[in-house]
Amino acid sequence: MSGSSGDVLSIGELAHRTGASRRMLRHWEEIGLLVPAEVDERTGYRKYSASQTGRVRAITALRAVGFGLVAIADLLSSDLSEARLEAVLRAREVDLMAEISEATTRLQEVRRRLDSLDEGRRTVMNSLGLGPLPGLRLAALRTFVGDESEIGVAVDELTRALRAQLSELGRDDAEVVLAYDGMADEEAISVTAGVSAGDMEVGHELALVVVPSSERGVTVRYESAPRSLGDAWITLDARLEQHRLRTEGVYRQTLTAEGGVVLQAPVIALS
Repeated sequence: MSGSSGDVLSIGELAHRTGASRRMLRHWEEIGLLVPAEVDERTGYRKYSASQTGRVRAITALRAVGFGLVAIADLLSSDLSEARLEAVLRAREVDLMAEISEATTRLQEVRRRLDSLDEGRRTVMNSLGLGPLPGLRLAALRTFVGDESEIGVAVDELTRALRAQLSELGRDDAEVVLAYDGMADEEAISVTAGVSAGDMEVGHELALVVVPSSERGVTVRYESAPRSLGDAWITLDARLEQHRLRTEGVYRQTLTAEGGVVLQAPVIALS
């Protein structure tokens, strides 16, 4: 190729002018999307015409809006037909609609959690009570999980199994108490779902689980179940910090017969 030094660019110069990396330029060459204007047979050095900066920028712009490299090759082809252009654009339209749907779902989840935090703040401010917590004797089912992220699934499974047991015993109206203890075992968190033992028969199906009393505890009452129990506990902890307190010990969650939830936990002073 003939021309002055100003007419051709090294791969480094092309990368600098366009913002594309050398690795990316080489990849585009490998798949035939960008062909050097000149390749030195002895050194293998590539040279590009100054006008090819336009092609690189076009590729970069199309990548930025989500087109794949195959589609970009079609869009930049000199013999692109109307039918192929429409097919490429339709395919991208479908992809974008799917992305919008997924983003909308994620946005709704974020807004749901924000609403949950607002609801939790109001509930905690209106119903937080400090005082002793009584000990509990529960006829219960129990399992163990590795960390907090697994508690929700464990609670669902235990509660479902417990309610089936209660139905057989004619105790569908009993309040279910959930308890979480991460203090006894550093490697696991025990998750318990039970009802007050009282006159309940405790056998191989339902074991006796004792939740110790606490001289200092916190209680928050939700008239209806919070949208996110995890966020409810976070909001409760944030409120307790204002009292120079924090939760520690066995956490309790009572599912009331009216559909509400009572959160309780022992508290200690912040150091």
